Amino acid sequence: MYMRLLGYPADKISILTTYNGQKHLIRDVLTQRCVNNPLIGHPHKVTTVDRYQGQQNDIILLSLVKTRAVGHLRDVRRLVVAMSRARLGLYVFARVSLFQNCFELTPAFRQLVQKPTKLWLAPNEVWPATRKVGEQPEASPLVIEDMPHMATFVYEFYQAKLSALEASHKKSSEKPYESKTDAVGEEPPHHHVVHRISEHPAESDSDEDEEGKEEKEKEKEKEEEKEKEKEKEEEKEKEKGDDKEN
Repeated sequence: MYMRLLGYPADKISILTTYNGQKHLIRDVLTQRCVNNPLIGHPHKVTTVDRYQGQQNDIILLSLVKTRAVGHLRDVRRLVVAMSRARLGLYVFARVSLFQNCFELTPAFRQLVQKPTKLWLAPNEVWPATRKVGEQPEASPLVIEDMPHMATFVYEFYQAKLSALEASHKKSSEKPYESKTDAVGEEPPHHHVVHRISEHPAESDSDEDEEGKEEKEKEKEKEEEKEKEKEKEEEKEKEKGDDKEN
């Protein structure tokens, strides 16, 4: 969960264990808590070391959790397979005191215990990492003392991530400008001029055009009346001419 919250892709993380029982338990926990969570999801694979031979991934979380005896992990070949599956990061969960006393595994665990046996975290560094190998982190690392400490930290880290996402979503959903003035600056002073907006570009924008139309129509009607009168007079003169001939 912690690595997914930092942005590491789920397909770059695999979880390995040495027992089928642990494999099924881890799968059940992931199904209940992570699979349906879009921030977490399911890792690339959760399987046993024996079934992961010939495969690799960037990040390997290796569970060597045992309570009393080392058991079949005494086989060095199995340990070599488990330790060589990671390209970038290998995280081993085990009881150091139990494996240190195993003669067959002493050379391998001697190298492991040269590194810090507690988990050191840099919560401010997200994926993809920009700090080069060998460089010290800008902030002091967080040292995880035990599993309850890790559980508490991841829960608080998860809640902080949710709060940040909610704040970001709320900010992005707000209007970009609170008012029109914020968007275009101060508006120029108005002179209270009222403009008539035509519903269509072909329509007139003033009453003067309408009056001009009415006058034209009246003139047209007068001309038509004059033509009619002229025709009537011509007909009358024609009739008088016919009477004189008769």
